[in-house]
Amino acid sequence: MKAKDNPFSVERVLKIRYRGADMGALVARLQQMDYRAAIVGPEGSGKTTLMEDLQQHLQRSSHKTKSIFINDGNSLSRRDRRYFLSQLAGDEIIFLDGAGAIVRTARLAFKRSILKKAAGLVITAHRPGLMPTLIECKTTPALLAKITADLIPDARTADTNFLDEIYHRCHGNIRLCLRELYDIYAEK
Repeated sequence: MKAKDNPFSVERVLKIRYRGADMGALVARLQQMDYRAAIVGPEGSGKTTLMEDLQQHLQRSSHKTKSIFINDGNSLSRRDRRYFLSQLAGDEIIFLDGAGAIVRTARLAFKRSILKKAAGLVITAHRPGLMPTLIECKTTPALLAKITADLIPDARTADTNFLDEIYHRCHGNIRLCLRELYDIYAEK
């Protein structure tokens, strides 16, 4: 099967948005938290997708935002952090995806500096405690089945045992499940 025809291609998967959160209620809660919060959950649970959706929702509501993405392969050096801080405006809400990838002492100093200069800070983290929790993202085999049904709408009934097996083999990481399904369909 050609990559563009694979129902689990990156471009198709990226169209799937976060499920299980009422965006209006989430924004109201974030506002109550003075725009200082964490989206918490294990890898592949939808934290980044939810953060993107939340950021877009706030932008449509005339909030100014800025985002930073950090992971093991894309760290933020001291120089990069200083430059980012120098570019901040006081009315921006900062979205920091991957806060846990910054060394603890640097993360604390960076967080303090952002909160002094910006209107808010929303981070993603694998566990609670870095900031007050806005929402905890979780996955289930049923969620994988729903996403799979969206990606393959003409499929009759998804083999739930097969999807359950993939879900458990990937330890609930939906991103890994979808990559595995991509590989399976690529062989067809």
